[in-house]
Amino acid sequence: MKTQGYLLVLIGLFSFKISGQTIVYQHQGNRINHEKWINLGLTYWKPTKHQQGFFKYDSLYLLSYRDSLGANISATPLFNLWAGIEQSKDGLKYQNSRGLLVTAGYQRFSCYAMIMENQALLPDYQTQFIKNHGEFYPGPNDYNQQNGMVPGGGRSKPFKNNGFDYAFSQGGLEWGLSKRITVFGGNGNLRIGEGLRSLFWSNHNQALLMGMTLHITSRFQYIFTKGRLYDLIRKPKYTNVESPYYKKGYSMNALIYSLKKLRAGIVYQTIWEGGDSLRERSLSPWFWSPIGGFDRLAKNRVSLPQWGLVGHYKPVSNMLFYGEAFSRGFEKTSMSFQAGVSYSPSLNGPFTVSVNLAFIHVGSSFYGDNYSMSFTTNNLPLGSIMGNGTQEILFSGKLTYQRLYLDLLMQYYTTESPKNVLFRPTYTPDKEVGHAIAEIGFLLNPITQCATFALCEFRQGSSSSKTFVLSVGIKTAILPNQHVY
Repeated sequence: MKTQGYLLVLIGLFSFKISGQTIVYQHQGNRINHEKWINLGLTYWKPTKHQQGFFKYDSLYLLSYRDSLGANISATPLFNLWAGIEQSKDGLKYQNSRGLLVTAGYQRFSCYAMIMENQALLPDYQTQFIKNHGEFYPGPNDYNQQNGMVPGGGRSKPFKNNGFDYAFSQGGLEWGLSKRITVFGGNGNLRIGEGLRSLFWSNHNQALLMGMTLHITSRFQYIFTKGRLYDLIRKPKYTNVESPYYKKGYSMNALIYSLKKLRAGIVYQTIWEGGDSLRERSLSPWFWSPIGGFDRLAKNRVSLPQWGLVGHYKPVSNMLFYGEAFSRGFEKTSMSFQAGVSYSPSLNGPFTVSVNLAFIHVGSSFYGDNYSMSFTTNNLPLGSIMGNGTQEILFSGKLTYQRLYLDLLMQYYTTESPKNVLFRPTYTPDKEVGHAIAEIGFLLNPITQCATFALCEFRQGSSSSKTFVLSVGIKTAILPNQHVY
């Protein structure tokens, strides 16, 4: 019955025509031409000219409706179904993810909502990482760690012998109140700036956020964001059915200056303590100030601010240099930076190529050293998923020929005496890791990024065993690979 259900979903995926533009969610890829500094993943889709045969359905969602005033709503299934083997390990590795995405828009308003249900038996290095970032439960004498936290996903429950059963939902909105004011928010992940990761906010996180962008002039924009973060620490004292997690406040302010080829900004963000592992406390009224710096006046505890510069320079239309430089307070051990380049050479014919190369250095105390005021959510750092004290080189590339594609992702990192950001120091990273992922596939449907694929993954750590995985599957690839660690 499950197989029949999946076939019906796949058939339904190409069933109804979209009339006019619609809102789509495609939260992936190098964003060399991206205009907005903060991105929820929402874009307008312009239907392509109909082609002959099966591929005339390129611009179809499962359901789509557009009224005479231009308001539209669309829905499509989401899935990631793959199976493979890991060298020297018994049993099949696989992922079985199913969900639904709904998008809607009218004039300057756009929104999305998705829900995903997942069961997975993952390679060993992913399994260990997920289990060692799981939630902490209070015991008779101390806390113990259970379950796991899947990056970009959610808190898991045990599945079979060594697998994960987890579900998550996301949603977000953007509303242009005027030409100068845009509000955004929801429960999801943001993309900020350029590159595969950001030092201060990367999209493996999910958080409850709200914010506003104020276009002061054509060149200056001011952005502020408030949020509620959760670390997976169950409180021993509670009155509800289930013990709540530890909560804390998040505040970010940025002033961005933009020219045609240049963009530069100042960023200031803080974590506001929401109590301790026993009880919650209300946030200071200063937390709600739209201007950064008032955290120094608060009576309850606030982290040392992460502050720094971000920017990019685009000398030509198909090349972009970008960078970040940050500190937490004025601590020398927190100094962090990123430098990267994205390039898409102009090719004749049906071939396209894009590459991205970045070097990231994270100070040994950049994300903090106390759980209550660390820059973390769901037990993971807000920025680089590797956390404090890492140096990392990331390379990604994509080669396409019509509908065929080859994706490459290579990672090399080292760690140097990082300060712990977890409630308890349960995860010890490898001192040195080399990691490569190659994926070849065929794009079935561009609007949903539906593709069949075969993937090869190799990882070697200084203290962990070698990983070699081969897998094949079909997916709607709107979500990026979060297992880059």
